Amino acid sequence: MNTHKFKFIFLLVLAMGTPFYSCKDYLDVNTNPNQSVVSRIDLQLSTSIVGMAVGIGQRIYPELGVWAQLQTGGPGVALSEWDQHKLSSSETDEIFRELYRANLNLNYIVQNSTENYYTAIAKILRSYNFQVCADLFGDIPYTQALKGDITDGSILHPQYESAKDVVYPGIENELREALDLIERGGSVLPGSDDLIYGGDMEKWSKFAHSLLLKVYLRQGASGQAKAAQLYSSDDDFILTNDEAAFLPFSGSTGNTNPFWSNAKSSALGNYYVVTTTLLDLLTATGDPRVDAFFDPTPNGTHKGLNPGDVQNQPSNATFSRPAGALAPAGGLMFRPNFPQYFMSAWESNLLLAEAAARGWITTDANARYNAAVQNSFEFLQLDAADADAYLAAGGAYNASNAIKSIALQKWICMNGTQPVEAWIETRRFDSPATPIFASPGGIFKSPTENAMGTGNYPSILPYPEDEESLNQNFPGQHPLNAKVFWDN
Repeated sequence: MNTHKFKFIFLLVLAMGTPFYSCKDYLDVNTNPNQSVVSRIDLQLSTSIVGMAVGIGQRIYPELGVWAQLQTGGPGVALSEWDQHKLSSSETDEIFRELYRANLNLNYIVQNSTENYYTAIAKILRSYNFQVCADLFGDIPYTQALKGDITDGSILHPQYESAKDVVYPGIENELREALDLIERGGSVLPGSDDLIYGGDMEKWSKFAHSLLLKVYLRQGASGQAKAAQLYSSDDDFILTNDEAAFLPFSGSTGNTNPFWSNAKSSALGNYYVVTTTLLDLLTATGDPRVDAFFDPTPNGTHKGLNPGDVQNQPSNATFSRPAGALAPAGGLMFRPNFPQYFMSAWESNLLLAEAAARGWITTDANARYNAAVQNSFEFLQLDAADADAYLAAGGAYNASNAIKSIALQKWICMNGTQPVEAWIETRRFDSPATPIFASPGGIFKSPTENAMGTGNYPSILPYPEDEESLNQNFPGQHPLNAKVFWDN
């Protein structure tokens, strides 16, 4: 882990006394004459980053791992709703609340900072949060969402706007503005308040470039020319694990990975097991990561469970679990100091590979694909020689079906590290014309008890319960088979 990573994130932020804005920001950000409205931008930055990690890395983290069919509920706990393709609107309150709350703090930086670097970082993170929300929920509050203050117009019930026509173009503009600010330079570099890169603006530029490429790929054909214009060199993007955007944790009290904290308090860490969906592919391709991802069963072999099939198993059945799930101190994949990723090197390299495979940019798709696999093996503490052997055999890039190769590899690499992004990508890559995951002919397996009907899969998150209750401009709930604009 980089030397710029910090050991006391949660305790630091709590000690700072930085106010977290309420998740119901539309209702409670009016100016209070008895309360200071002045804060320090460094404190707002740290607070925002921690809030993002909680939103993405806590409750929704395992649930979307189930919908991405990377894991399923094992023996010992009743069959979960998400294993049946159900999800109540209250389950999405946290991610929506925490990302919008973080954006309020980031908005404070944009509005009040005179330092280019701080403003650039705030715009990058704000764009990241809005994109995650748009990719999970579709149309969302955007231009009015952070304007509850009197000085901003007291907009307490923001309108929902088109993810395609408003949110994505807004994100694109923000990221380009951030890159321009970084290029212009500044007089004050963030330090320990930048919990991701410690003020390394070259890495922030790489993060912004990687996010922009993701925006363009998700825009489809309309993003092609913009991706070509963006790309000048691989070196502008996240390529190595030390360039990845993530929040580290020390593992000490008050500074633990949010999923670890949540799972340990609720015994969920002992609950999840590998699906046959993932295990079958790892086995068929001779992927040595299986032993790093999962602890074997007591007899030394790996065993998966069909999605949602726990009720048909004996009570004493054993399955492979995320590495460390049953260990009091955790292990490689389930541990108190597991980082929370926002953008990994394997993700960025595979974005470059996809853009190249589609003919949008001039980099070598095969080389970027191989680099992503090597990133993954390195993170899992596996030998480079093992990665080379895998890439020469079952894990080789298939140029004749490049997009499928990239999609499956991204899904594997994101197992246990980026389940939210993994689920997003299974939806984007898959279509009836090119079945990879959920479409007939894809690798997904219908859960034993599928509330949506056999062979049907969720394609969007329900809007949060808080929005249904509090936002008078709430557009109405959508079904779980609704789609965001990029979902074919």
